[in-house]
Amino acid sequence: MNRSRLLTAATTLSMSAALALLGNGVAAATPVPLAPAVDGAADGGRVIVVLANQHGDLTLRAQSSQRTATTHTDQQSVVSDIKANGGTDVTQLVSVNAVAAHLSAAEVNRLRANPAVRQIVPDEPMAVGAPDSTPKAAPAKLSQKVCPSDPAHPLLEPEALSVNKVETDNPNDAEQASKIATGKGVLVAIDGMNQLAGNPNFIRPDGSHVVIDAPNPNEDDSDGEYYGDASSVAGQGLVTYDFSKELPYSGLPAGCTFRIKGFAPDASLVDSSLIDTPPSASGQVQYESQVVAGIDHAVVTEHADVISESYGYLPRPGRYSVFYAANDAAVAAGVTVVVSSGDSGVSGTVSSPATDPQVIAVGATNTLRLTSQAYGYDSWINNDITPLSSGGTAPNNRVVDLVAPGYGGEAACSPTGSDCPTNTLTEAFGGTSQSCPLVAGAVADVIQAYADTHHGVKPTPALIKQILTGTAKDVGAPADQQGAGLLDVYAAVRAAQQQPGTTLVSDAPALVPSPSQLDITADAGSSAQTVNLYNASALPTTVTGTYRELGAAKQIGATVTEPVSAPDPSLPVPAAGATAASPITFDVPKGLDRLNADLIIPDPANGTILSFTLVDPKGRLSQISYDYGTAPSGSAKIGTVSNIQHVEVAAPTSGAWTAKILWANGRAHLQSPPNVPGSYRGNVSFRATGQHYVTSPATGPVTIPAHGSAAVALNVAMPTAPGDHPESVQFLAANGSTTSLPVARRTLVPSAGGSFTTDITSTVGREVGQISTLNLDVPAGKKDLAVTLHATDASADNGISYYLIDPDGKVVTTDATPATTVQGIGSDKPVGDAALVTANPKPGRWEIDVMLKLTASGKEFSQQVHGTVAYNRSDASAYNLPAVGTKVAPQSSTALYFRVANTTGVGRTFRLSPTASDITPGASVYLPAGTSALLTATLKPTAPSGTSVTGAVNVLSNTSSGGSQTFASLPYGYTVSAATNP
Repeated sequence: MNRSRLLTAATTLSMSAALALLGNGVAAATPVPLAPAVDGAADGGRVIVVLANQHGDLTLRAQSSQRTATTHTDQQSVVSDIKANGGTDVTQLVSVNAVAAHLSAAEVNRLRANPAVRQIVPDEPMAVGAPDSTPKAAPAKLSQKVCPSDPAHPLLEPEALSVNKVETDNPNDAEQASKIATGKGVLVAIDGMNQLAGNPNFIRPDGSHVVIDAPNPNEDDSDGEYYGDASSVAGQGLVTYDFSKELPYSGLPAGCTFRIKGFAPDASLVDSSLIDTPPSASGQVQYESQVVAGIDHAVVTEHADVISESYGYLPRPGRYSVFYAANDAAVAAGVTVVVSSGDSGVSGTVSSPATDPQVIAVGATNTLRLTSQAYGYDSWINNDITPLSSGGTAPNNRVVDLVAPGYGGEAACSPTGSDCPTNTLTEAFGGTSQSCPLVAGAVADVIQAYADTHHGVKPTPALIKQILTGTAKDVGAPADQQGAGLLDVYAAVRAAQQQPGTTLVSDAPALVPSPSQLDITADAGSSAQTVNLYNASALPTTVTGTYRELGAAKQIGATVTEPVSAPDPSLPVPAAGATAASPITFDVPKGLDRLNADLIIPDPANGTILSFTLVDPKGRLSQISYDYGTAPSGSAKIGTVSNIQHVEVAAPTSGAWTAKILWANGRAHLQSPPNVPGSYRGNVSFRATGQHYVTSPATGPVTIPAHGSAAVALNVAMPTAPGDHPESVQFLAANGSTTSLPVARRTLVPSAGGSFTTDITSTVGREVGQISTLNLDVPAGKKDLAVTLHATDASADNGISYYLIDPDGKVVTTDATPATTVQGIGSDKPVGDAALVTANPKPGRWEIDVMLKLTASGKEFSQQVHGTVAYNRSDASAYNLPAVGTKVAPQSSTALYFRVANTTGVGRTFRLSPTASDITPGASVYLPAGTSALLTATLKPTAPSGTSVTGAVNVLSNTSSGGSQTFASLPYGYTVSAATNP
């Protein structure tokens, strides 16, 4: 299964913060300080030079020629400077007014002095997901039954076509979007399209190509990711495949036929990439500037209506990406941008730019027919959130907008393509890499449906997003996993037809909200909000709303612990994986809203690749856990296997459920042999818990006129506990239409300080484990800000990083657990204590991020990190440090003393860092928590006689993440007295 690729840059900035950072005004004519060179850009190498004037008044498409000419004129002096001083690989960007190049450190420093330059950032490489390298075993044959009754009438793949009401195998089904819109007249831009233009499934019945403007329209050797994207949007369904060949390890009989069709088969595809070599096989690296240049090409040259982006940035708090602003420029030009949320699991892992409020962020659900065919099940359950789907609340308090199938898909491919199976003509395709282009196809359908009924005018990206989210169907998942719910393309195109100004007046009951989600960061109490609801029906209707959030989890039965074993290695392995432990049964009570199942593996090497499959009381395949990690290799002592498996099921059927524990990673690479059983023979533990939804009235009856809107007032309760508390508003109309409005609630840590707790629940071992965010409004005039933290698990494979970010989005300090140096130099006892401290904090909204890395210890099902925020805690004082007005003789030498008490709660090494060269610090001192010591320095004036000197001596401490932080800042000042004659 292909996964969405992640870039190695990131941002936690909101859209407004991103634009504020870039700015839209003319660069100041007066001298300005050196532009910042952030995140290592000062060292040179591949960088992006961002200019101050972003020309927000010139849209990327309607004024493309003027914008291109204007930005290139702005960039001329920078480009000339770069070329004159040995810079290479120059790329001029348009959606973001910037120049990418390979520069020396000296050239970076020179450009920083250019008043037209706003900042210089690294040109980050894209990390391309490598094919699965897990060892494979000889497969066992299965007897399968899920096939078409007549091979001449093949199944329609992917199953998402019927689940999302695009098209079914039954032409008489009424609710099929394909009867209304097929994306005709819409251009969708995706990477890698030119190299697959000649694939038979992308040739129309009249012989024309789905991919337009390809240099070689007969080429068929692109990357597996791109084949999946193209199939999801515009597969033609004209090629008949046979599962007996395309799932070679399933044992399906010949004649089990299928065809692959996209959500918008009449849309045209254009290539948004300027790189011709598929990256997975070539080993090439695609850089951020190349992605931005691709966006420029898609909008300015190809005039795309939609951009589909099945990639994102690794969530690293405080990082800013140029790519983020490029998407915003595309949206401002009228292009709808659809972005995958990522494949890092449901708890706090949404990648950027899916966090951008301007784009459509897409998570993933299960469609399990294909997997059932491969694994020997006759029945299955769809539409639960797939365990790989990135969810949770992002650092900027956003959740995904909606979800679409991202597990159990099928796509056309080519044996000559990179990362395609070499033994088949198709590939099992999934992840949010599938969900994203499926929604992009739905966007094309909505554009056509709207244009066909609105005199050819196309809808704005904002309206498209509102239509898709408003018509999405609730799947019973929490708001931070499902957003508004599951994509319903039939309802969406019908609602598009009934927007104001339509030429086709009919009754299509639907509620379209604006905004499409509420993101509230506020103190505990209540927050007044307003939502506008549009009634797409031809008749008035009355609407009521109900708040819904998950209640506390309660365990179902006892925790079961079992030893792991493996079958005889000479025996064939079932396609689903070999049995690793005895199946576990547990009884689910009636009326449960949500079932959670967890498996922990306390393997200190993090190399045991296990998963579990849930089967409901009716024998239906329900969920398959997922792990992206790999075993240790080379000199590595610890692998990246997560040691914890987590799945969730909505409205589970009551009765006896079965958990099958298997030697498998759950990634459903159905065209590959099954995984080889590993060597771990320790225990695993399994636990099931259940939850009920807690509801309360949100609004009384509100009547909305036909094809009209009404403002609905909401009073959103903000819980007492600081942190994230996602909920939704379930709107129900008298005509039967519904919509689920996600509400991202973040309660602030009290401005005066206080304690907080955040839960660490799961990881899938990909890119990042989990990020939990706290916000705090820091008052003015505080001497210092101190955040102390404690993780309950200090195991070596349970790494947690902590970030403190100021109101400008800058990472001020970091720390990490487990740590040993906090207990003394050379200590080998790990502890879970950390401290974030900064002196003279800027007033405004600060951010605290708690980030589980890739793995957990597998010793507990969940863990907590406890934190406390306080002010004015640092204890540092100076002796002999002169104050302003003091006279100091030239060429004199004064001994300075600094008493420092360690109030951080953890052992730290302290040192002095003066802001000027007139003070020379002495040796650093290690201080256990709660102890104090004297640090020394020497003052020797370096300024001429009569000069007034001011500065500060910063008291720094180390951190367990390898950096330092400012514990205190002690100002000083003096005047150098006149020299006296001897």
